[in-house]
Amino acid sequence: MKVMDNARARSFVFPVNGAPVRFDDGEVTGREVLTRAGLLPASEHQLILVRGGRTHLVGTDDKVDLVAEEGGAFRGFRSDRSFSFTVDEVGQVWGDGRIEVDELLAILHVPAGHDLVLEREDEPDKILRPGGAVSFETRGVEHIVSRRAQRPDFVLVTVFTTSGVFPAEGAVRVPATTPVADVLVRAARKLELGDTATWITTVGNRDIDPSASFAGNGLSGEVEIEWGPREGGGGARA
Repeated sequence: MKVMDNARARSFVFPVNGAPVRFDDGEVTGREVLTRAGLLPASEHQLILVRGGRTHLVGTDDKVDLVAEEGGAFRGFRSDRSFSFTVDEVGQVWGDGRIEVDELLAILHVPAGHDLVLEREDEPDKILRPGGAVSFETRGVEHIVSRRAQRPDFVLVTVFTTSGVFPAEGAVRVPATTPVADVLVRAARKLELGDTATWITTVGNRDIDPSASFAGNGLSGEVEIEWGPREGGGGARA
């Protein structure tokens, strides 16, 4: 107990809105935090404690144990309300009607290889990217989830010719930096194609350059290639 009392007696430096603020006691109220940080009048501000991937609303009369919350930070907002949202079904709170995605990513512990996805009813899901912002103003509680990121640097490719489809199993997965011709060579070998020197390569009725990569041709995701003589309409699906 004496060790704890000594810890509370020493001064503490806690960041408030990114600036270091010194406190003379290990236990402070929300009002003291706002006042020390120059966020006056305190009654017209919302105070948020950020620590360990969580955000907590601190009332002006609520007490905060700086010893227990070491490693955390405060965010103060001139606002008359707070905004609730969830991340992976865990409740969070913010003191402003919007939050920058960069700050959200800095607060949360997002698993490696995952994206943050904003879910809204009757709207497509939105992947949150640095430089963007999430607004809480008009839609109420927001639901954000982390999902394993798709690999945008890979494509799934299927080649359709008059002699068959490559691969027969459905698609081949290759880096988007792969030249289209590399896949065509594999298709020709597997399908035992003859002279293909005059064949054209199309995707969605658009001619593409086989010597360029998939990315260089502006192709991503799932790619279906039609490959054949122009007389044959660019190749026919078997």
